[in-house]
Amino acid sequence: MILRPHWQFYKAIFPFVIATGLLSAAIFGVYWGYILYSTLGVILGFIGFHTFRKDEFYSYYNLGFTKRNLFKTSFIINLLVGLPVFLLFLALFLIIFGKTSLT
Repeated sequence: MILRPHWQFYKAIFPFVIATGLLSAAIFGVYWGYILYSTLGVILGFIGFHTFRKDEFYSYYNLGFTKRNLFKTSFIINLLVGLPVFLLFLALFLIIFGKTSLT
């Protein structure tokens, strides 16, 4: 499996994903922020890519990748990248604040 196009697609949707994660972590807390980052972030990233970079889908079609394939791979990459980042963020949060609730 060629990973480079999948990684390139993930880098294109990452600004939408990280914005969703940071906003949800600020509003709902660390745990819910990670859950929304992992699930809703990829969905909003995919919608953002479809809205702002719709023409780039043709290059992925030419390589033989469907939207569904790109979405599934991006979801898996997001989980693999997000889990270590979440654990590091949680450890730093616990060291600095001592608790995970914002209230």
